[in-house]
Amino acid sequence: MSSDPTLDLETFVQQFFTSRGADIDKKGGRLDVLAPRELARRIGIPDLCSLKIGSEDPDGYGVHYGSPLLEKIAEIACDTVPLTIVRLAFHYIKSQGFDRLIQELFTFRGAVVRVKNTATVKTEYLLLTCRFLAQSDEQKEGLVPLAFNLETGAPAGGIEAMLDTTEKKYETGRLGAAFEEEKMRMITQWVRRQAPKILEAQIESFRDSMNRRFRRDVANLEEYYAELKQEMTENLMRSGLSEQLIQERKEKIGLIPDEMAKKKDDLFKKYSIKVKLKLSGSMLIRTPAVKLFWKVAGTVHTRFVSAISCICCAPNADRGARSAHSSIIWSPLGSLLSKYRTPRHFFYLNRVLYKLSPSLNPFCRG
Repeated sequence: MSSDPTLDLETFVQQFFTSRGADIDKKGGRLDVLAPRELARRIGIPDLCSLKIGSEDPDGYGVHYGSPLLEKIAEIACDTVPLTIVRLAFHYIKSQGFDRLIQELFTFRGAVVRVKNTATVKTEYLLLTCRFLAQSDEQKEGLVPLAFNLETGAPAGGIEAMLDTTEKKYETGRLGAAFEEEKMRMITQWVRRQAPKILEAQIESFRDSMNRRFRRDVANLEEYYAELKQEMTENLMRSGLSEQLIQERKEKIGLIPDEMAKKKDDLFKKYSIKVKLKLSGSMLIRTPAVKLFWKVAGTVHTRFVSAISCICCAPNADRGARSAHSSIIWSPLGSLLSKYRTPRHFFYLNRVLYKLSPSLNPFCRG
């Protein structure tokens, strides 16, 4: 990235207009923009306009940090979620030794597993950057990354950190890829399943704080009503009270539990946490990978633990010794191993994501 902030600003403005169908002609520190009429109207500039980048302009068309024109451009840019496409490059792709690695990672009881074939393929990961807002008596907000393999649905937590040390090339000058309806449905379902788990870790301290306050206020409330009940009960022993007055005070004492329950319910609502999640940005990561075609053979009563929890075998398989064929994906991006689903046979890997490298211990799940 350049150390000159003006160049970064100029690149942003140029990409903003070109991605929305405008023609750009760069002249020194100015950008001559021929923008679509609707876009120009929303920004408040003529269809053909010369923008001064990095400083004020006598005509009012200066784009610099803090300028009203830049604020309008940023507001429109945030109307849609940006999609960045990046292609990864690796100088070495693993081609052998997968049998040994699978045996090290997975436990098979009463079954034999062999890698039958391998194929170098291209696979894609989708990295979603989401903004969360947790609201209670106070509020907490932040950003969370959600990443998974588009082909298999396997989560790829921590992939954003791996990108920093991976050779890559950003694809620019083109619109983002459009996802098919079925793919969008799969993405939505994946986010609904995985986001609560990831958000739980993000708001854990915030939730604990609200729980402590709730317990504190409930304890104070119970103490208050206990003292109130005791005081009202002792007052019944005073001389000179009529039977009617005594009866009325007993009725009030009887209402204390209901009143306290309502107050507790109010406190519960006060300290309950509502979390909103909104997509802020997305990145499509394209990377080479190796697809492993493997065969699992075992008896009819074979059960698999740790890595494999369920196998759907072919309908015509022999009842005495069933076998199934399927495949998984090995990615050099952090040596991720992703579940792959074939049309007829399904292998469900426990927590789906495993690593094939000692340097990635945080991703291994037993």
